[in-house]
Amino acid sequence: MVEDNPGDVTLIRHALRESGPGVFDLTIAENMGAAQAQLSEKAFDVVLLDLSLPDSMGLDTVSGIRQAHGTVAIVVLSGLDDEELAVQAVKSGAQDYLVKGRSDSESLRRAIRYAIERQRIEQAMRLAEAVFNNSETGIIVTDLRGVIVRANPAFSRITGYDARDIVGQPVSILKSGVQDAQFYAEMWRGLNENGHWEGEIWNRRKSGEVYPEWLRIDAVPDSGGRPMHYVAIFSDITFRKEIEDQLRLQATHDTLTGLPNRYLFTDRLKQSLAQAQRSNTRVALLFVDLDGFKNVNDQYGHSAGDQLLMEVAERLRQLVRASDTVARLAGDEFTVILPGLVRKSDASTVAGKIVESLSLPYALDAGPARVSASVGIAFFPDDAQDIDKLIIAADSAMYRVKQGSKNSFAYFEPAA
Repeated sequence: MVEDNPGDVTLIRHALRESGPGVFDLTIAENMGAAQAQLSEKAFDVVLLDLSLPDSMGLDTVSGIRQAHGTVAIVVLSGLDDEELAVQAVKSGAQDYLVKGRSDSESLRRAIRYAIERQRIEQAMRLAEAVFNNSETGIIVTDLRGVIVRANPAFSRITGYDARDIVGQPVSILKSGVQDAQFYAEMWRGLNENGHWEGEIWNRRKSGEVYPEWLRIDAVPDSGGRPMHYVAIFSDITFRKEIEDQLRLQATHDTLTGLPNRYLFTDRLKQSLAQAQRSNTRVALLFVDLDGFKNVNDQYGHSAGDQLLMEVAERLRQLVRASDTVARLAGDEFTVILPGLVRKSDASTVAGKIVESLSLPYALDAGPARVSASVGIAFFPDDAQDIDKLIIAADSAMYRVKQGSKNSFAYFEPAA
């Protein structure tokens, strides 16, 4: 933890101790200089980073840690409740952004667990790269007409074709149909002009399965410098692509629920507002906060809490249109973007269904549970003309419900 405020250190230490002895091992650095020294000497899973330290350079500090210590995850702890700063922190390499004073102990511990999980996926990707770089590669030799004249055993293992059966066949037997004629025209143009071509291509195995491979083709010249054969060397990159897809998904989606995270939520909201301006329609933003979620955690434990959050996410998905967006920002806070609205009443209909659905019983593995939902609604352009103000308006409406009867919804009401 990089923090120079003893009070904040005490709060964080207490929050982590609630998980029990030995779960978290906290090391304190009072400034970035001390933190960099410790990171160089010892392997850490997570850095809890305060961006306001005297020797910190803000978001550049996040980028610097990621570049110098790529295996460590970063969770930013800030006193600023700034949505744009949170998005920029995630873009710079942070896994999460928590606001001091507004994040409870469970939110902190959950953020750390998710940060560690992402680190493990990144390590898996590095392992996949090592396997990819050191594994045997498939090799085929063709004549100038593209007829295969030789193939090595690795080719057979990757494609399923026996080398003896493939010799004499045109290389086009491997075509998947994924790439169009223009793709192959550009490939041959590069090969003829430069003597080689390299890139990603999708081919087809003997079984009919389409798969990605990294391919390099080189022209083999005769003594006069004229092409005599072509040698193609390729590797099956299916595993690498799967890891890349996982990382891309985690960069934009919540690990637990699979819903869009804060970064993707902000991007979707920007797109919705831009479309609303063009079509002269409304966008409704709903902030959904669970009532009684802490009691479920206290009664059954965090695994049950996670199960409940996944069920909440699924119920929310079932209540919205394909064009709507349900996102999870943190802890038990969810948002719903309803674009293209003409009537405000459409938003209240959805909000009412959310309140009703989320208050129904949950059959958790640990036992039955019930929560309710406080929902705040704000409209673009009626209540706000930009993203930040719209978020504040919806959040304000939600807290008004939270402080009142709960288990209900309310529209944003500007201060008198």
